[in-house]
Amino acid sequence: MNKNFYRFRSIDRLTNDFKELENQNIYFAHPSQLNDPMEGYRDLYWAGDYIVWKNLFKHYLFCLERLCVLLILSDEQNNLSKENIPVLSGENDLPTPMYKDLFKRISNKFFDSPNILSLIKKISSRTTPIRRDELSFYLTNVHPFAIEIIYSEYEKSNLTSRRSFEEGTTNNITSTFLDEKFIDLLEENLDEHKREEKIIDALFAAQKHAHAQIDILQRHNGNIDTNQSNKNLVIVEFPEEYISQLERLVYPEWYTACFMSECKNSSVWGHYGDNHTGVCLIFNAKQKDNKHYLDFKGINGLGSSGPSYGNISLELHPIDYAQGFGKIDFFRSLGRLTTSTLNSMWYGLEGDRSECADEITQNEGTWRENYWKNFFRDITVKSDDWSYEKEYRLILSSSLDSYSEPASRLLSYDFRSLKGIIFGIKTSKNDKLKIIKIIKEKCLKENRTDFKFYQAYYSADNKCVEHSEMTLLQF
Repeated sequence: MNKNFYRFRSIDRLTNDFKELENQNIYFAHPSQLNDPMEGYRDLYWAGDYIVWKNLFKHYLFCLERLCVLLILSDEQNNLSKENIPVLSGENDLPTPMYKDLFKRISNKFFDSPNILSLIKKISSRTTPIRRDELSFYLTNVHPFAIEIIYSEYEKSNLTSRRSFEEGTTNNITSTFLDEKFIDLLEENLDEHKREEKIIDALFAAQKHAHAQIDILQRHNGNIDTNQSNKNLVIVEFPEEYISQLERLVYPEWYTACFMSECKNSSVWGHYGDNHTGVCLIFNAKQKDNKHYLDFKGINGLGSSGPSYGNISLELHPIDYAQGFGKIDFFRSLGRLTTSTLNSMWYGLEGDRSECADEITQNEGTWRENYWKNFFRDITVKSDDWSYEKEYRLILSSSLDSYSEPASRLLSYDFRSLKGIIFGIKTSKNDKLKIIKIIKEKCLKENRTDFKFYQAYYSADNKCVEHSEMTLLQF
């Protein structure tokens, strides 16, 4: 049995600026364009052996070095952002043998530090998972030393001018919390609190909160020049931004178009229906195996000559209004990388293989099933604060990242799936006439006589927004 789903639109998007109705288009938005700041959040954690942890630090160093090069080349002329952090790349992607040799020297010098190796060993021996704030703490402490290593090698290679900086002092920063047996004290604290992980999480959350305030103060006092955004990204902000980009190694980018199972909530009309001056589109979705789908025309493949276009069917996923988010094991969820890249960059080290690879290699079918289950789980969950929306969403995603351009995310739907339109309580007569004219032309072209218009009104009895059919509007 087919089911109705509702999509609220403003008049500007529907007929004026974007002509969504005339073109039968639905735009799939990036999570950053949605109104919930927690949209798409994944509760990543890091738990693994020495092999994957050392490879993580090497990957961090690689990404930092690439951004340092961009800073030298662009200075402040071209804006850099976290999207420039090449988390999907590795040493094999460096363009020339000379460049590869440069990074090898940087890497060797970085890992020649006993403090760095000691830190990695202690982290890999942690008995509870490491979360974002704790990882950020470690990388922030390592960061000045890594910057110094990179620029000292640049100087030796005459890639940048000499600086008046006392080499070696940055290494003392890394050693401070190691000498104080910081990680050992964490483990002791866990024992005292019966392995309560939330104690550690609260500690690092407080540290991050204090660090954020110090950062604001330094910018306010002029110690950090806010006009040098590129330099600040590399020197100050990189550890945090690097962690935010690591998720790209786990899952592909995704985009969504939002629908609702009801259209009676006045707040929904006020927010998504442009203060009741917009409209609500009624879509009739096909049902198969207790799931509902809408058909579109869009990219359905990639070949040697570029993308191919055809019919695609997308499922309407119900939103789960729950408290909290599911956990994702980073080292065991690197689904965007090829097997060879996984083995060379993450799971292999000097002939040894990480135990983190076992789950994938021993039963890849089960691993992949859980991988995609978690992918959809975390992008179809919102807090209970949003439950009044009764949202469903279509998900557009590709491992090949073929939807990165906004134009490719504008998909055309079958006009026959658009069952009707509800005018808002305050939709103007001129806007109604404009919409009716567009629909009339489409109905005549498609030989349709079943399209319906409705008028929304506030029901005092039911205390919600109801709608009644405009039976005289027939073609």
